[in-house]
Amino acid sequence: MAQYKVGIVIVDEQSEFAHGNLSAAKESLKAMGCVEQNILLRHAPRVYNAAMVTQFFAEYTDVDAVIILLEPDNSPEYRALLDGLMKLQIAWNMPITIGDCTAASEAIEMVAMHNEMEAAAPEHLASENKQVN
Repeated sequence: MAQYKVGIVIVDEQSEFAHGNLSAAKESLKAMGCVEQNILLRHAPRVYNAAMVTQFFAEYTDVDAVIILLEPDNSPEYRALLDGLMKLQIAWNMPITIGDCTAASEAIEMVAMHNEMEAAAPEHLASENKQVN
């Protein structure tokens, strides 16, 4: 089983939702190959700060993916967050998932798929497209 390192972002303005899903997310990650010390937790004060915390994970850690425990909605802040996160995923070649505790399995699934595709790629492509982080 592969060892994964994952960042989790808790948005303080949705603290009740995030903490209600945190334990299940951690247990899911452990069941899929994360050890406790490879699950890094950070807080974002507001929804729109979550993109910056995610970028900090990309720049200053070696996480394989980031999970944002956040209840989806249709607010302008949430839509802006989605736009920013899409750009971060592409720029850093790092899966980012949003939602409840099920976001953990989605994140690991994306990391595993990336690893499989990288391993199966011809050597010249695999070396050109190595993970940024």
